Amino acid sequence: MKVVVCSYKPEWKVKFNNLYQTIWPSIKETALSIQHVGSTSVEGLSAKDIIDLDIVIASYDEFPQIVEALKKLGYTHRGDLGIFQRESFIHKT
Repeated sequence: MKVVVCSYKPEWKVKFNNLYQTIWPSIKETALSIQHVGSTSVEGLSAKDIIDLDIVIASYDEFPQIVEALKKLGYTHRGDLGIFQRESFIHKT
């Protein structure tokens, strides 16, 4: 897999906000917040052109509800990828 790092793009904020607006209505009863994380969240920093976000929940007991809500939005749960309680999802567009 080839990794491409590019100069900072102001549209990364816009992309995150679009993702937030799409996801939040489906999880707002369960989640505490959605945070823009990773290198694309740091203004001026070069990064891979992939928006990473964290969905913050109060208890891991709520995680199955998040999985179902994201599934309805077209996301596939990929498991923790070897890091306990850090769950990964991918959206096929």
